[in-house]
Amino acid sequence: MNQIISQHGWGLDQSLWNKLKEDLIRQNWIWQDNDRGYYSDFCVKVKWLKTDAANNKKVALCHSLGIHLIEKEILKEASHIVLINSFFNFIPTNNESNITMRTLLRMEKKINTLEVRFMLEEFIRRSFMPNQVDLKFKSIFNLNSKQINLKRLLKDFQKLYFQPSTFDLFSEDAEVLIIKSKNDFILKEYASNEFINLLNTSQINKPKLVHIENQGHLIDNNCIVKILKDWL
Repeated sequence: MNQIISQHGWGLDQSLWNKLKEDLIRQNWIWQDNDRGYYSDFCVKVKWLKTDAANNKKVALCHSLGIHLIEKEILKEASHIVLINSFFNFIPTNNESNITMRTLLRMEKKINTLEVRFMLEEFIRRSFMPNQVDLKFKSIFNLNSKQINLKRLLKDFQKLYFQPSTFDLFSEDAEVLIIKSKNDFILKEYASNEFINLLNTSQINKPKLVHIENQGHLIDNNCIVKILKDWL
């Protein structure tokens, strides 16, 4: 019984994985989604299903801030980790830190105002650049602020400010796949590279790194399906 637990990033929901999920379920994978509930009345928390088979895979699939949103026990127990445009620290330690902080503070200020929907719309558009927004996300553009869980959205957003000093998220013998877009308009290059360097020293087996052309912070599921299936 091979399992996948997914975790979307900030401002998104489980619809991020629709195509990939359908494909792997057809191949008898057990798929569960953690959903933070930004656009619903509740969040969904899942856990690994118990199994006696030692060689079955437990795959944690995380996008962007997802590794800081998912339960730590899920990551620790995963045999395989898939990281899509992910990072450990979002704020740089170099000269760009002030610029990044100002951008985050402007966004945070809008979360508790009527501007939140427009801010989310701009965030999603930039996440898809250089491509067009996938149709399944456009429903978010029609929401009003009362349909958005502002408290949870703000609480998760503030995780971007955290600067953990030690890395202790994954089992050191977990296999790691890193998928990185070459046209990411959200995640700075330094944050991505710092995380990759960290993983290269923390894991027993060197992570596999795959670069994807012509994709932004949000990657078309069709691009991920073959990469993930070949790796697994």
